[in-house]
Amino acid sequence: MADHEDDISIEDSYWLTSRRPLEMLVFLIPFILLYEICLVFVLRNDQGTITNRAHEWLVRYFDFAIPEEIGLSFPSMVIFVVLLLWHVLSRHAWRPSWPTIGLMVVESALLTLPLVVLSRFVHELVPMAGQAEPILQGLGPMGLIAISIGAGLYEELLFRMLLFFLVHAFVVDLLRFSSVIGTVLAIIISAILFALYHPPVGPEATYTTARAFFYVSAGLFFGVIYIFRGFGIVVAVHAFYDLVTLFGPD
Repeated sequence: MADHEDDISIEDSYWLTSRRPLEMLVFLIPFILLYEICLVFVLRNDQGTITNRAHEWLVRYFDFAIPEEIGLSFPSMVIFVVLLLWHVLSRHAWRPSWPTIGLMVVESALLTLPLVVLSRFVHELVPMAGQAEPILQGLGPMGLIAISIGAGLYEELLFRMLLFFLVHAFVVDLLRFSSVIGTVLAIIISAILFALYHPPVGPEATYTTARAFFYVSAGLFFGVIYIFRGFGIVVAVHAFYDLVTLFGPD
């Protein structure tokens, strides 16, 4: 009886439930819905739709298979379908743990703090010129919130979920290295590509050592969170950090 109770407590622990696909999906649905609504009503202008490059790349890469009616909503559907299928295959109950979802918000906010501190520290040492995208200057608060959420959703979908899967499959399944080596290489490679994905912008922008250090460090940080805390938490941490950056003092 005691052993059975221990099994239940371990299975229902926050550490595990926060990494289950149903909890991650329910946690991310508000992010996805808000971003999709803003794509239609906030982020569109005469030149098109304002979004991040990861979102554009995902749509462009799968353009051959995407009906025109779906368009920019396709990556959101990928997140939804992947987590839903994962939940079906895992055979967990169809009842999310609401306390877990609430704690995921708190944990995400707390995990944002180290990245904010690192950013301020690096910025104080060597100001990273040209960080602000010119296209963001015309957006209001709702637009900036949407951009932050979109960065969290689709940069993490591209650099963590998809890239980790590809690197891990290549290193472990094809080259026959251990899963640990595959995971470590996935974290490192994704961090480097994540840094290269964020080039400086503006006429005076240069790719400094400080800038490279920060984005590689951020990529490593996101990679570790993804491995140990799951996709839901890392999306929220990324989005919360961008919110602090866009709304915080320069």
